[in-house]
Amino acid sequence: MTVETKKYKLIEKITSLQDEEVLNKLELVLNEYSRGNLILMEIVKPIREKLDIEQLKKEQNYQGFDKEEVDRLIKEIDLQEPIEKLLEMI
Repeated sequence: MTVETKKYKLIEKITSLQDEEVLNKLELVLNEYSRGNLILMEIVKPIREKLDIEQLKKEQNYQGFDKEEVDRLIKEIDLQEPIEKLLEMI
């Protein structure tokens, strides 16, 4: 059975319904389904075919780091312990 055939069969069944409560429940289900799809479409973004690092930097307002500032902080911290010992402390 094709998707189109299924749709028509559902339409026939819905139009033959007389119970308003059943129709209300169907409407709620369809609304929830639609709302879920909208949320999913907002969350999921298409993947770019080509990755452009410069464009990503602009989009994310990437500022990078100041090498001189990092070097100054390293000197200011003045760690004496070997890296292995520092890692053990973690």
